[in-house]
Amino acid sequence: MIHGVRLEVAYDGTDFAGWQRQPKQRTVQGTLEAALDRMKIARSAIYGASRTDSGVHAEGQICSFMTDRWIAPAGWVMGLNGELPADVSVRSAFPVRRGYNPRHDTLSKIYRYLIYCGPSRDPLWRRRAWYVGPALSRRDLRVQRPNAGDWLDLDAMRRAGAALQGRHDFHAFRKRTDTRDQSVREMHRVDVFGDWRGHVGVVAIEVEGTAFMRHMMRILAGTLLDIGRHRMPPELAAQLLEPGARREEGGCTAPAHGLCLVSMQLGRKPEWQTG
Repeated sequence: MIHGVRLEVAYDGTDFAGWQRQPKQRTVQGTLEAALDRMKIARSAIYGASRTDSGVHAEGQICSFMTDRWIAPAGWVMGLNGELPADVSVRSAFPVRRGYNPRHDTLSKIYRYLIYCGPSRDPLWRRRAWYVGPALSRRDLRVQRPNAGDWLDLDAMRRAGAALQGRHDFHAFRKRTDTRDQSVREMHRVDVFGDWRGHVGVVAIEVEGTAFMRHMMRILAGTLLDIGRHRMPPELAAQLLEPGARREEGGCTAPAHGLCLVSMQLGRKPEWQTG
């Protein structure tokens, strides 16, 4: 009997060419499918809820596949982790109905972008955070102390983030080659945390929204950074939501390695949740 298996997966995206399988490229989807093949599992393709870009990390990517093999959830976790490389791990498994696709079940996603501020680089953050030193910091910086608020204007970033909350047309926050017709998205929250979780000098931009377009989170983070370093005014965020706004009027596209897919809220299709 064919049934579905849903996985929660974490990975360090540094050495992956993104989530989606690509010819002659190392991808997360391809790595998971190869692990199932080594387990000799007859399966469908693996469907991911988010197609993270090259270099982007994940703590809670959701994916699923169909199979006729019944294995208890703990067995899927143990078996797959025994076949996977060190930079990707299955955190949990759950039975779902045949035909389940997490892209159709996702209510919202949380992304986090990390920025490391300080007078010198920290090698321990190089894979996880974008380094902002004296050359990229706020223009009025005088004393090079380690606290994040001394390097970026966190209050200005928070005011700009508040303007992005709600349901808006985010066409100016997508990659220029993203030509999809629908660009309206709802952001439930846009938060900026200084000295995140006690890590001095680390700024976290956390965004929860219904859906995201290509490079949208990286452009949003880059725009808030440019506001935080006084290259752009906080009022720009609201202006970029207006009908005539253009991508080039916003901030930079932040590098991929600072971005992490944190988690997803599921339940749009509750009838698919049980096998």
